[in-house]
Amino acid sequence: MSNRLKEIPHLPRKLPFLGHLPGMARDPFGFFDRAAGHGPLVRVRLGPKTACVVNDPALLRHMLVAGRGDFDKGGGVVEAFIKLWGGNGGLAACPNEAHRVARPLMQPAFHPSRIPGYNRQMVRNATEIVGRWRPGQAVDIDREMTRLTTKTLTNSLFTDPVSVRCVDQFQHDLPIISSGLLARTILPAYGRLPLPANRRYREAQARTRSAIDSMIRNRREDPGDYDDLFSLLLVRRPDGTVALSDEEVQGHIWSFMIGGIDTTAALLSWTLSLLVRHPHWYTRVEEEIDTVLDGAPPSHADLARLPQLQRVLTETLRLYPPGWVVSRVARARTALGGYRVPEGAELYFSIRTLLRDPAVYADPDRFDPDRWLEGNCTRAQRAAFLPFGAGARKCIGDVFALAEAASTLAVLLQRWRVQPVAGSRATLKVGVVLHPKGLRLRVIPRTSARALRPAAEDAPCERGQSAGTPHETGHGS
Repeated sequence: MSNRLKEIPHLPRKLPFLGHLPGMARDPFGFFDRAAGHGPLVRVRLGPKTACVVNDPALLRHMLVAGRGDFDKGGGVVEAFIKLWGGNGGLAACPNEAHRVARPLMQPAFHPSRIPGYNRQMVRNATEIVGRWRPGQAVDIDREMTRLTTKTLTNSLFTDPVSVRCVDQFQHDLPIISSGLLARTILPAYGRLPLPANRRYREAQARTRSAIDSMIRNRREDPGDYDDLFSLLLVRRPDGTVALSDEEVQGHIWSFMIGGIDTTAALLSWTLSLLVRHPHWYTRVEEEIDTVLDGAPPSHADLARLPQLQRVLTETLRLYPPGWVVSRVARARTALGGYRVPEGAELYFSIRTLLRDPAVYADPDRFDPDRWLEGNCTRAQRAAFLPFGAGARKCIGDVFALAEAASTLAVLLQRWRVQPVAGSRATLKVGVVLHPKGLRLRVIPRTSARALRPAAEDAPCERGQSAGTPHETGHGS
C-alpha cells in the first residue's frame, strides 16, 4: 500500500472516555450532518472504539460495489441485528461469503416474472384493509400500513397457515424491536441496563424467536406444496442435507420480516404524510390515478403509467430513507478515496445525510418530486440515491417494495381522501427505521371529498406547525 495515503482526520469536540457517543445518542441526525461537514471520510470516537464515517456518495458507492472484497458487513448496526436475529444475521446482515450462498437460493422468489402475481395480491390486500375504514374515521396511518405490509408479506412470501399466524403476531412486537435496535447500535451496553424498555425488548424478541421456531419446525415436518420464499429457505441439497441450518433460516426470516414489513410501512406512511402537507402534489397524484386507472384496480403494468406517483415515492425515499444508517467493516488494510483504512475499521454512513446534501440536491429539505424529471435529474443525484444500497448487496426486495407501495397508494387514493386530524401532531421516531409516530389522518370517501380539495401552498419539508406535520425529535429508541 502506498505511503502517500492520507490519514483519516478526526472529528473534533470529543469528550474524554465517551468520545462522540453522547452527541450521537442525543441527536444522531445532527451527528452525521456535522461529520459530513468535515470531509469525505472522518474518524470518530465511540466510547472505547474508533470508527469512520463515510460522507461522500462516490466513496460509498465504491465501497458497496467495487470494494466488496475489502469491505464486508459488520460494525455496530450489523452487530445489533446479529444479536437480535442469531445465526449470521440473515440476508441483510450476513458476511459476503454467506450471502453468496444464500442470495441465489432466494432470488427466484423475486424474479421479475413473479412481481405481477404479487401485485394482484398487494391490490387485494390494500382493498381489504382500506375497505374496513369508515367515513370520517381518524386512522393511525403507520399502524394500518404495518398491518397491510404484514398481510402482503404472509400472502406472498410465507403462505402456510402457521407462518401467517406467526408473522401476524410479529407485527405487534415490531415497534418495540425496531425502536430498541438503534440504542443497541449506538451503545451496545444499553441493552444490559435494568430498564423497563429493555425488559419489553427482550420479551418481544423471545416471543418472535419462539414464533419463528414454530414456523421452521412446522414446515420441516410438513413441507406441503407451497410456492413461496419459505420453501426456498428450506431447500435440500441432492444428498438430502439442508442447504441452510435452522439458525440460518431464522436469521433470514427475521431479516425479511423487518425488511418486508417495517420499511415499506414507513415508506407508505411518509408518502401519505407528505402528500397531505403538499396539497398541490396530492391533487396531481390523485388526478393522475383517476385518469390512468379510471376506477379500475391497478395492474403491475399500470404502475409504469403513473410517473408522478413514482416520482413522489422516489422523493419520499430521499427525504425519509427507511434504513437510514448502515455500517461496514474493513476485512484487511486497504484504501478508500486516498485515505488509509486499517484492518478491522468500522465504517458508518448515513443515507439520510447523503440524500440531503445541498451540494447534490438543491434546497435539499424541500419536497420536490419534479427534481427527478429526466431533464432535472443530474448524474450526481442519481449516483447519490442509494436507499436500497448498491452492488451485489443491494436489497433483494427493492422492486417488490416499490410495487407494493405504488399499488397500495393507488388503491387507497382512489377510494379515500386523507386529511390531517385537527390537533394531532406526529413526530419523527428515530429508530433503525424512521417512522412518523402518531400520524393520524381522517379518511373521507372520494365521492364526498371532491369539493374539499385543499388549496394551501406547498411548504418545505419539516417546516411549519400544521396539524399532522411530523417534527423531528432527534431521539433514538
